[in-house]
Amino acid sequence: MLRYRGKKFALDIVKELDSFPKVQEDAYEPSTYSSVTLTVLVSIFGLWLIISEVRFFLQERYVYKFVPDIEYESKLPLNIDITVASPCDSIGADIVDTTGQNMMLFGEMITDDTWWDMTEEQKVHFDQMRVINEYLREDYHSMKDILWMFDDYNKLKLQLPIRTENPGVLPDACRIHGSLILNKVTGNFHITPGKSLIVPGGHVHLTGPFFGPGATNFSHRINQFSFGIPAKGILYPLEGEIHVTNESDISFKYFIDVVATDVKSHSNEIKTYQYSAKDIQRPIKHGNEGMSGIFFQYDTNALKVIIAEDEMTILHLIIHLASTLGGLFLLFNFIKFLLDKFLPKTYSIRKVNKSASREKS
Repeated sequence: MLRYRGKKFALDIVKELDSFPKVQEDAYEPSTYSSVTLTVLVSIFGLWLIISEVRFFLQERYVYKFVPDIEYESKLPLNIDITVASPCDSIGADIVDTTGQNMMLFGEMITDDTWWDMTEEQKVHFDQMRVINEYLREDYHSMKDILWMFDDYNKLKLQLPIRTENPGVLPDACRIHGSLILNKVTGNFHITPGKSLIVPGGHVHLTGPFFGPGATNFSHRINQFSFGIPAKGILYPLEGEIHVTNESDISFKYFIDVVATDVKSHSNEIKTYQYSAKDIQRPIKHGNEGMSGIFFQYDTNALKVIIAEDEMTILHLIIHLASTLGGLFLLFNFIKFLLDKFLPKTYSIRKVNKSASREKS
């Protein structure tokens, strides 16, 4: 049987011609609110991660390492600024160590007559330094990363503001300040009654009516007590310390452990020192050994701390950003897969339940 093969008109041929392929209806998935919401949330989360990575790249980070201190011949600079509530004529400052050298070889301490009461500007500066140091000593013992970025704390290490007001009375206190170059051995810096006199084998403190008035009060505040070159991030625990007493015969003793510290950054390297301190005060009664005064007994530790800046190159940043974007892509696809798999079933169950409820009604 032959099938008729007639000629088609040109208009019919054009109608049947379709050069654009059609998408099957079952392969088309309309966009849903869940996909849009997921895209927005993942984008916000990804932007937050990228900003965090860049901020982490720009921050200063330091790593800590302990090594034996073999620089035995190096010197130990000591910076002091202490105010004692006794006239300068009644007290003397001196230092001795295990080498037996006298203070004249270490440097010179300057004594200035001053007043125990501070000006308002000095009080604000000293109180801020005292409060912050007490907070760091008592509440936090692992603040190394914060101290390097805490510029306000490092500004407090500056010298106490100069007095601009004269109280109009005679000075009742003595400011002892200066810098000494010490040996890296056990030593004792002390402030005691009477003037210091160097004698063969040591020194003596002369007291009595012929050598000035006697010291009646060893209340004191420590404006500065540091070893080495002041550096950012180094905590000096004794700065801001204040002790007030009404007793004349009393001994204040500080036991200090000094640790050599090398701070290395991209631009320079600083060799300095940090220390830990413990203090005790004891009244001097008749029959007890010792004498009244302020004593700083120091010793150097056998270990050195090396603080080096942690380097992070641009390549590391690019790798971190690439891994972050890759993780976001995987997270997005995983959550999208879960939504596409479970949401249609949830919608179908809801439709069935609605249809059943309508038929019952």
